[in-house]
Amino acid sequence: MAAKPQLSEKLTLKFAQFLEYTPPSRLNMNLRRLLMNYLICCNDAHGFNMDDLLLDLASLMELLDVAGEEMRQQVK
Repeated sequence: MAAKPQLSEKLTLKFAQFLEYTPPSRLNMNLRRLLMNYLICCNDAHGFNMDDLLLDLASLMELLDVAGEEMRQQVK
């Protein structure tokens, strides 16, 4: 079984700092809007692997959903 990647302390701190100044829910919504507007404008005229982009963005959006929910729970 492959080892899971470990985040360095520096990278963990950078993620925490990023999430402190960039609300995950707002970023998530903006990314979704960007993606939808892009797809509407391009209408399949893109020259790269859209499957990879969609998979990566979906994973990022799921991460942002979890981060946003955890941050909301901490505020309560």
